[in-house]
Parts: sequence; structure tokens; C-alpha cells
Amino acid sequence: MTILLAMAIFALVTSISPGPVNILATVTGANCGYLRTVPHIMGATLGFVTILFLLGFGLSQFLSEAPYLTDILTYLGGAFLLYLSYKVATQNPLSDSEEDNTSAPSLFQGIMCQWLNPKAWIVSLAGISVFFHDNSAELEKLLIFCSIFFVVCYASISVWAVLGVTIRSILSTPRHFKLFNIVMGLLLAVTVLYTFSLSN
Repeated sequence: MTILLAMAIFALVTSISPGPVNILATVTGANCGYLRTVPHIMGATLGFVTILFLLGFGLSQFLSEAPYLTDILTYLGGAFLLYLSYKVATQNPLSDSEEDNTSAPSLFQGIMCQWLNPKAWIVSLAGISVFFHDNSAELEKLLIFCSIFFVVCYASISVWAVLGVTIRSILSTPRHFKLFNIVMGLLLAVTVLYTFSLSN
């Protein structure tokens, strides 16, 4: 029970903290509503859990022997997320009639947001190193860890999406929406750069 509680706390702290995926969930929630954000939430959750499972299954040892692959992923991911921050900042304000026709992140895009997110790799590597001796995970224990993270990650990203929906009720004019998108785009860029500095 102690180890399960520790895993749950680790999952909550790392999943609920600000990061690119959570910021995108907030922006999508504010611009498109919660239901349109669900594919992003599910994709991001699946993407993270997949990373966690593969690292626990042996990928972490492979990456430790080829650190240049981690560097390549970090640069590619950082560039992709900075591009997303630009898209967020320049997104046009929406009217209620436009909401249904507005493009929200798909399931696949949610997965890629995690796979190209340096924070997801840092957190996953930290989790494997903390809870599994010599980074080698027993399959049953690894599956439990992944299951805990699936539930907590989905719930945490949902909280950020609901925050966006709540903010939407405050943004009464297109000008407010535009300002919100600019601020969130800048916040996303700052978060990406900060996460990028942690991985170096």
C-alpha cells in the first residue's frame, strides 16, 4: 500500500503541475469546450503512459547508452511545442456559432504532444528510476504504475481543461479571448524553454 500511495502522489504532483500539455488543454477548453478537448486529454494520457511503459520495459537503458537520441528528441520536441505556442498566441477569437467548426487537437495530436514533450520524458525517466531498482521493472509492477498514471494523468489534464471552460465564461469579448490566447501562448513558450533547460 505504501508504494502504491507513493506512486499515486508522484503521479499527481507531476501530472497536475503546469506544462505544455496542460496549457494546451486549458486553451482548448476555453476555445472549444470540454467535450471537444477530450480527444486531446485521452491522446495525451495514452501518449504519456506509452512512454512510461516503454522506458520501464527497457527503453531507458537503451537511451542511457545512446544519449544523443535524447538530445535529438529534446530539440525536435522543443521546436514543435514552440510552434504550437505560436499557433495558440495567434489563434483567432471565437464566437459561439464558430465553436462547432473550430479545429481542436485530435487524439493523435494529443499523443504526439506527449511524445515530443521533454517534460513527459523527464518525468517518466524520474518515475522509473525512483520506483524500479536499476531501472528494470517487473511487468506486473510496471503495469500497476502505468494504470495509476493513466487515471491520475487523465484527471489532471481534465482539471486544466475545466479551468479553461471556466475562464471562457469570464472572457466576454473577442478582445478578451485574443488577449487570453496571447498570454497562454507566451506561457506555453516559457514553459517549454524552462523544461528544455531542465533536460540539459
